[in-house]
Amino acid sequence: MRVHSALRRVESENVAARLPGRDPRLASQAVLITAHWDHKGIGPIVHGDSIYNGAEDNASGVAAILGAAKAMTQLPRPARSILFVATTAEESGLLGGEAYVQHPLIPLAQTAAVLNLDVTNVRGATRDIGALGMDRSTLGSVFVAVARAESLKVESQPDVRGSFFRSDHFPFARSGVPALSIKPGLDFVGRPKGWGEQQENLYNQERYHQPSDEYQRAFRYDGMAQQVRVTVRTARAIANDPAMPRWLTASEFQRPQP
Repeated sequence: MRVHSALRRVESENVAARLPGRDPRLASQAVLITAHWDHKGIGPIVHGDSIYNGAEDNASGVAAILGAAKAMTQLPRPARSILFVATTAEESGLLGGEAYVQHPLIPLAQTAAVLNLDVTNVRGATRDIGALGMDRSTLGSVFVAVARAESLKVESQPDVRGSFFRSDHFPFARSGVPALSIKPGLDFVGRPKGWGEQQENLYNQERYHQPSDEYQRAFRYDGMAQQVRVTVRTARAIANDPAMPRWLTASEFQRPQP
């Protein structure tokens, strides 16, 4: 057996923006909202197409983070700062998230939480919403209360194929920062029962990491707006709470002791 390998060095950037907090005691701390901006670029040809656009994974997340940032600037500033980070090279092994953790703009000990947006809802309004990591930290109860304020039911979503460990919130969690990855709901308004799960399976089978993950005329954004509102509400609730979120004792993650 012979294995041929090559090392290719490239430079790519995380893109960050900070909304300063209003409280002099807490403004040095931050809540992060993250979404990776990269996809696969040019790859193997599939049905005559070699451009891997990544419309859902993760241009949709970037659109959501921009929507959250715009909404935040139109609301009263929270006590803690909000840091928006569009990470690079997630598809190459969470490299952008890992690079941020190694060289954070705000010390990780002063980072209250990370809310991640990776593949957001482009199929319409839902009656529910979910998040990976809810059972690991006190962020879960915050998320449930926020979803209730948006008249959304929180459904426990299975951690399919170790999803919690496969997006940019994971390097933060491993370094001790409580994290959620906010996921679309599956109970779609005006659709039969099971339609949302069927569409998710179809995406995973036919478009995930394929050139066919591209813009479609059928995209609907009211569900994405729901996710943005929940993200903004959750970030503000964390940012205005004097207490820092914490991992539950049963979690495999914990903040390092000072």
